[in-house]
Amino acid sequence: MMKRWLIPLFAVALPMLVLLPGCSDDESTPTDPNKGAHQIDIRLHAGDQFTFDRWDLDQSQQKIESTKRKYDIEFNKGLGLIGQYNDWFFRIGKDRASNERDTLYLRTESRTRANGTSYTKEVMAYGFMYEALQQFIALVMPLGTVGVPTIPAQNWDVIARYYDEDGIAIDPGYEWTIGPEGGVPMNFTINGAQLPVTAKMTGKFEAREEKITANNKQINTWKSSVTAQFTLLGSVELKVKVNMWFSDDPNTVVKVVQESAQTTIPILNLPFTVDGDEQDLVSWI
Repeated sequence: MMKRWLIPLFAVALPMLVLLPGCSDDESTPTDPNKGAHQIDIRLHAGDQFTFDRWDLDQSQQKIESTKRKYDIEFNKGLGLIGQYNDWFFRIGKDRASNERDTLYLRTESRTRANGTSYTKEVMAYGFMYEALQQFIALVMPLGTVGVPTIPAQNWDVIARYYDEDGIAIDPGYEWTIGPEGGVPMNFTINGAQLPVTAKMTGKFEAREEKITANNKQINTWKSSVTAQFTLLGSVELKVKVNMWFSDDPNTVVKVVQESAQTTIPILNLPFTVDGDEQDLVSWI
């Protein structure tokens, strides 16, 4: 059975992002193409802490109430270069029920326009796709004598995007590719039999200004998603989707949902199951 492995990658990593208040409509110029849309400006800060309620989800995407527990996150400033960047942060997450901890490296691509208004073009996580591929390989390893494929090295991957290269807010439905354009071929052998797999990862801006209530407060959010698609034997698909709702009041991600998924490998008659996971923001300091 697959564990929830995209969630730990950003560990609900994203729910720890700290956002500074964006620019209001009044700060737009009369010719500003973003006029009428809230300007989102994400800034990470060392020491910020967030607490979430967390549940497992069943295959119908419903919360399993008996699994409810707390999940805590804290940010710290990174030191030195990772790839080409030194303005990164690492966040440490802890599940209070299992005491398991996870870490993710994050940065934001923030820019300032000629009129002085600032915005965050995108959010990046280091090695996001790489870790997803590694976890998929780990799931295949127990199936027998496995020949392990080579995968691309770690990179800074865009996991949320809000503006185009000109600083204009993108429309809901906008998609981008994470990793190589054609996907990553992963040609396994299991007990001598070939198991070709192609892995693709896609980001999508889902919606802006959705309302969510947390801590007795109605919050304005921006929803994005990341979908990992594994195609086995050319036709059998396993899709794992994570949805994220960002806000700048409070300055964080207020909700993360990794959807449950399952498929079966025909030649092995082996079911692959991904358990769903939901995290809702409760409090912050």
